[in-house]
Amino acid sequence: MNVSSVVCPKIDQWITEIESMNFESLARSTRFQKRSQRKINIRDIVLGVIAVAATGRLSFERVAASIARRAKSLYSKQAFHKRLDASVIDFLAAIFVGCFKPTLQEATTSGLFIHFKRVLLHDSTTISLPDRYSSAFPGSRNQNKSFSQLKIQIVSDLLQSSVEHVSISGFTRNDQSASPDILHQLQAGDLIIRDLGYFVCSVFQKITHLNAFFLSRYRQGVTTRDPITKRPIHLAKALKKQNFFDANVLLGEDSVPVRLVALPVPLAVTNMRRRELRQNRDIRLNPSEEHFYLLGWNIFVTNVSADIWAPEQLQIIYRLRWRIETLFKAWKSHLGLAQLSNQCLGMVRLSVMTKLIFCAFVSRTCHHIETTSIHAGRHASIMRIAKILSGVGFYFEAALVNIDPQALLAQILHQHAFYDKRTDRHNFAELLLDVSND
Repeated sequence: MNVSSVVCPKIDQWITEIESMNFESLARSTRFQKRSQRKINIRDIVLGVIAVAATGRLSFERVAASIARRAKSLYSKQAFHKRLDASVIDFLAAIFVGCFKPTLQEATTSGLFIHFKRVLLHDSTTISLPDRYSSAFPGSRNQNKSFSQLKIQIVSDLLQSSVEHVSISGFTRNDQSASPDILHQLQAGDLIIRDLGYFVCSVFQKITHLNAFFLSRYRQGVTTRDPITKRPIHLAKALKKQNFFDANVLLGEDSVPVRLVALPVPLAVTNMRRRELRQNRDIRLNPSEEHFYLLGWNIFVTNVSADIWAPEQLQIIYRLRWRIETLFKAWKSHLGLAQLSNQCLGMVRLSVMTKLIFCAFVSRTCHHIETTSIHAGRHASIMRIAKILSGVGFYFEAALVNIDPQALLAQILHQHAFYDKRTDRHNFAELLLDVSND
């Protein structure tokens, strides 16, 4: 078996899969394209844009030149600039999700996930932007000063290493506000794992009504009641008596039926949590003695019954949520997701989505390596693969615009290596020539 063909999936195969997408339909459904292309087709525009996703900070000149190479035709940066309205996010988001689809195979679940169709992780990450974009991507406010932050919401399938949904917004659309988004993605039999930021009782109720399942940490302060007597349950008192809790309860004002499980954590973890809470300067926090006590426990809410998951298994399963956190770290630390081009709002939109598409390629590569039999007993690290592939942007571009790497380098140097002609000041070479001629 050829090791190189197994370790690194052929980029031309990935390109072929992207090319097979119905860009025309996606462009029209997202209103990125309102009429037929007169000169350059939408496929060449898309592939030309994606080609430079991994080459650093974008510029209109660089992107337009890439589109022109792909289309083998002239294309101006002004023409491209006109296309970058808000619809570019929805259009490229649809392509980003589609980039994962060819990896999907028939779901094979076993063990703790045998009862579920898909295992979905939902999480978000934020990217800071210059303050001038605070109206489009509002961030937190501090002392009446506006900041700009872009928030990316991702729903991924843990078992298939795919992305099912992506959305872009400002920071002020927090995770609680985004909690209902999952309802549009759920199918009967799905399991969704999310952290406390998405804790909304009414959403838990709707997930159950869709015949799907959830696992979440419990938010302290939310009322719990006995499903028979309807009396409040004092969790801290119950734990002090029996050092364990696993029961069906009614959660919140909506009396949502859930299973609540509390398991003790090591003393070192308890002390760390309590120390962090004491050091938190948020004046809105006024933790009670009961709050401090409950920090010594991992407390979960779920609608998965005890005959499917034992209490101890909930902790094991919930730890898998860190997979999406690791993806975000790999994308931001090694693939430049946090370093967006910000010359204008349109370039911010374009930059974040094209970088996400390159992140999709890297994630697919990791999944491909992990699922090949040649490395039996060894497991692929998304962090290491992202670090390796961060340096292949030039070859990635050459493949997407269908040109030899050496020829591409020559073209890029010819087009972009020279000073612009200016009448208001001289460049270094002109200054040196002036001195030499005096």
